[in-house]
Amino acid sequence: MEEAAQWFAELAADEVDPATERAWQRWLQADTRHAVAWARVEEISARFSALPASGRAVLARRDALGRRRALKVLSLALGGLALGWNRADDWRLGQGAELSTAVGEIRAFELAEGLSVWLDTDSQLARMGSSAQWRLLRGGAAFENHGAAILQLETGVGQLRLGLGCCEVRRRDEGVEIASYTGSVELFPQQTRSRTLAQGQRALMTATAVRPLGRVDPGRQLWRQGRLVVDDWSLGALVAELARYRPGLLTCTAMVAQLRVVGSYPLDDTDRALAALADSLPVRVERRLPWWVQIVPA
Repeated sequence: MEEAAQWFAELAADEVDPATERAWQRWLQADTRHAVAWARVEEISARFSALPASGRAVLARRDALGRRRALKVLSLALGGLALGWNRADDWRLGQGAELSTAVGEIRAFELAEGLSVWLDTDSQLARMGSSAQWRLLRGGAAFENHGAAILQLETGVGQLRLGLGCCEVRRRDEGVEIASYTGSVELFPQQTRSRTLAQGQRALMTATAVRPLGRVDPGRQLWRQGRLVVDDWSLGALVAELARYRPGLLTCTAMVAQLRVVGSYPLDDTDRALAALADSLPVRVERRLPWWVQIVPA
């Protein structure tokens, strides 16, 4: 992703010589992962600027818009998106209702009497049947149940059921991570027998297994209040988490990724979180493109 973003920056110059274009083509064709990363960078840039979603089309617009103007469009689009993050919606939780959050948005909903959910950034939840039957389509959510109904949540790899208590569910590439903060959670993987996740425990559920992940970190629940509390994290891990709460690309170089971090950081103002990192660590924040921010050695 960093290499793809760097190529995008180079191709965004006012003057791009043929040798640079040929080098970009060689890089693009050298590895299938390069093509995937380039497609992702194009997707991000198109989201902010409505620029064409192909490398050649981006280059073709050089004469029409000028590179500096194109980057200005990206910047203005980024600002416009930021203004719309906290838009309020009037959800009606009937049959087939879908609840969602934008990137950087955290919202709470009442699903049923005594049953609440907090949707994390860029997440989506769909009602399946009764007011206590839902499916997590993407992202993550925290559920608190103080009512009589049992929450039934489809996850794509299996189902979980929560009576009285509080749990957090998060989709991962390899499955679904579940943390039980209070009460116990019944897990029903699609292709194996059920398991019970005890209070204070975490697990990864796939279609074929439930793998224990150890005890929960109570401080992690504070994302519901818009805070990320970390204790001896690597900077790379912190940056990856903050990146979920802002549009575009947020990275750090390998030279600073292993620095250790302790503190509390705002999720509703990631620029302020990055400024705090620059104040407390030997790093600086570079804005390589309007949608690409990188943390580098100071």
